[in-house]
Amino acid sequence: MDPKTSPTMLLALAAALSACSPSGDESSREMPMGGMMSDDMPMMERMPEWMMSNEDMSGAGMMQDMRSIQGLLTNHEKIERRVENIPNGVRTLTTSDDPEVVQLVRTHVRQMKARYERDQPIRMMDPVFRELFRNRDKASLTYEDIPGGIRATHTSDDPQVVLLIRQHARQFVSEAAEQGMRRAMRPTELPEGYHADAE
Repeated sequence: MDPKTSPTMLLALAAALSACSPSGDESSREMPMGGMMSDDMPMMERMPEWMMSNEDMSGAGMMQDMRSIQGLLTNHEKIERRVENIPNGVRTLTTSDDPEVVQLVRTHVRQMKARYERDQPIRMMDPVFRELFRNRDKASLTYEDIPGGIRATHTSDDPQVVLLIRQHARQFVSEAAEQGMRRAMRPTELPEGYHADAE
């Protein structure tokens, strides 16, 4: 992990990724980031206030999870991903030539599966994450360590949840692996054809 990582940086990342506010707009009051991010993590200089909510930041394991996420975003250029559509979902291969990044990838998948099973949401400002956690009982996530990384299979018998799974895999995770922090700071649009059940 980047030795420049600091508690302040992790708190900023946790706030961005776990914010509970479901939406924001350009009119939101902005807060300066100042020196909260290291120079090797290019991102916007100012963050909308709606992304700085700390309501979920006290959850179990949040800081440990954020360290893994920050490490992956910082080292995104060392990550390779392949996403294959399979019946009822996706199969993904995430690999790296860097052993430390391989460990980060494996740790992150395990942490996110645990959050899924505990119903401990993260990144609730993102519509796709919000809906995936809301429908977590309709999905199955399994994984297997492979040489250089991990193979994960995410499926559902509900066609609407399959749309969410595929959108998450391709339009968030793969894009974050390509773009790093800049992509992580943006929400993910719900997939075309998705209709949330009224509750």
